[in-house]
Amino acid sequence: MTNVEQEKLLSMREILLTAIKREEEAYTFYISARQCARTTTEEEMFTRLAAQEMQHKRALEIQLEEIDSQLEIDRALSYDI
Repeated sequence: MTNVEQEKLLSMREILLTAIKREEEAYTFYISARQCARTTTEEEMFTRLAAQEMQHKRALEIQLEEIDSQLEIDRALSYDI
């Protein structure tokens, strides 16, 4: 892997870490909003929205794992381990 390709992976890694943090913040927001729900329907909506944020987070974590694996492979191939 070239240095440019490695820099792109590292940049994507930072983007994913930021996105994961935002998903966690959104989850916390919806859980807090659920406490203010006035009806069962509102409570269920905020619960669903919070669950969606966790699904988004997991999808991002999978992408992050793939990037980390690729970076590890590249380090091994370049004997940096």
